[in-house]
Amino acid sequence: MTGASFATLFAWEWRRVAATPLFWLIQGALVASMIWAALDTAALHRGQDAAIARTLAADAAHRASVRQRFDAYRAPVTPAAPVVPYWQDPSDVAGFSQYFVAPPATKPHLPLSPLTVGTSDLAPTRMEVKLATPFGIDERYDFENPRGLALGRFDLAFVLALLLPLALILQHGLLVTFERDRGMLRLVAAQATAPRVWLTARVAAITAWAMPMTLAGLVLALAMAGAQLGSAVGELAAALLLVVAYMAFWTGIALLVLSRLPGAAAALGTLAAIWAVLTLGVPLIASAIISTVAPTPSASVWIDAQRRVADAIQRDRDRIIARAVAARPDLSGMADRIATLDHATRLTFLAPETERRFAARHDARAVHARDQAAWAAVIGYVAPPLGLTQMLATLAGTDGGRHRAFEAQVRAYQLGLRRSLYPLVQREAVDPTSRGASRGKFSLSDPDIIPAFAMTDAPSHRRTAVVLPFVAWLWFAGLTLGGLGLRRADRWAL
Repeated sequence: MTGASFATLFAWEWRRVAATPLFWLIQGALVASMIWAALDTAALHRGQDAAIARTLAADAAHRASVRQRFDAYRAPVTPAAPVVPYWQDPSDVAGFSQYFVAPPATKPHLPLSPLTVGTSDLAPTRMEVKLATPFGIDERYDFENPRGLALGRFDLAFVLALLLPLALILQHGLLVTFERDRGMLRLVAAQATAPRVWLTARVAAITAWAMPMTLAGLVLALAMAGAQLGSAVGELAAALLLVVAYMAFWTGIALLVLSRLPGAAAALGTLAAIWAVLTLGVPLIASAIISTVAPTPSASVWIDAQRRVADAIQRDRDRIIARAVAARPDLSGMADRIATLDHATRLTFLAPETERRFAARHDARAVHARDQAAWAAVIGYVAPPLGLTQMLATLAGTDGGRHRAFEAQVRAYQLGLRRSLYPLVQREAVDPTSRGASRGKFSLSDPDIIPAFAMTDAPSHRRTAVVLPFVAWLWFAGLTLGGLGLRRADRWAL
C-alpha cells in the first residue's frame, strides 16, 4: 500500500487550512496589529516633520529679520538712534558670528519611515548649529517619561519581530497537533503516509497561506500609514525579503519542535520557551556581559569634566589667546589688545581650544558608541528578533547609523561655518573697521553668507545591501533547523 503523494496531501491541507476559522482569527489579529502599529509610527513621524517645518520657517523668518535689520542700520547716527551694540548688530562680523548664526540642521524621514520608530523617538531630528558649541552637538532633548522610552514603541518592527513569531507558533502549534490531541493520528498513519511527508505538507500549507497574507498586510499597513512606496521600491522589496526569511526561520524551528508530533500543550510550551529565549533571554544576557566588559562612560564624569575644562578655559583665556596669536604672524596686530577683545572674538580662539582639551574623552565616547553598535549587530545574528528590528530600522532610516552620519554632517557643517567666519572675525580684530556715519558697524558686507544645511543620505541600494547577509543567515538557519526536524520525523508518535 502506497501513501498519498506530497502534492495530494498539500492540496488537501491547503484547502483545510483555508476553511479553519482559527487560522484566520490569528492572521486577522496580526494584520490588524500591523496596521495599528504603522499608523501609530506615522503619527509620531508626522509630528516630527511638522516640528522640522516649523523650525525651517522660523529660520527663514530669522534670516529675513537679520537682512531687514542689516539694511535698516545703514541709517545715519542721530540722537534718537544711538549706535547699536555689537551683540545686536548683524553688520558687525563678531556680533553676527556669535549672536545671529544659529542655522538649523534637520534630519528628514525617509519614504519607508513608518516601518519602524527605531531611534527616531530618542535621537533629535533637528539641531541648532552654533559656532561655539563643542563638536557641533548641543545635547538638549525634550523631556519624555524614561519608563515609556525603555518600554519601546508599538511599531511594525515590534509586530514583525515579536508578534509574528507568536502568530506562527499558534498556527503551527494548534493546527499541526490537531489529530494528535483528538486521537486521530492512528488513522493518518494507517494510510501508509510517511510522517515527514504528512508533516511537511501540513506546515507547507499553513505557510502558503500565512506568508502571502503577512506580506500583503505589511504593504497594506505601510500604504495606510502614508509611506511613499513608489519612492522606496528597493527598501520595500528588502523588507519583504526580510519578513519571508524571518518566517522561514520560525517555520524551521516549528518543524524541529513538531518533528516528534507532540500534543498542543507540549508544542506550544516548547515554542514559547524558544521565543522567550531568543527575544528576551539572549539580548538581556548579552547586554549584561557587554556592559560588564565594556561599561558605558559615566555621564556624571563627562559633565564634571565639561565644568572643569570650562573653568580652566575661563581662568587662562588671555594666555590661551596670546599663545594662539603668537603662533600666527598674521594676527600680530592684535597682540597688544588681547585684554580688550570682545566675547565673540575670544570664542574664535577658546572654542577650538575647548574641543582640543575634550578631544580624547569625546573620541572615547564615539568609539564606545561604535563598538556598542557593532556588538548589537553581532548579537542580532544570535537573537534574530533583535537583528530583524535593526535591519528594519536601517531600511526605514531610523537606525543609529544614520543618526551618527547626521551628527557627522552637522559637525562638518559647523566646521565649514567656522572656516568661513572665524578668519573674518579675527581679521577685524587685527584691523578694525572704522565706524562711519551709520548705526551699524558694517564690518560684514553681506549677512546672507550662511548656507542652508542639507543632509546627504546614502543611496538606497546601500541600505538594501546591508540587510542581505542577514536575510541569507535567516534562510540558512531556517533551512538547517527545518531539515533537522524532517530528519527526526522518521516515525509516527502513536
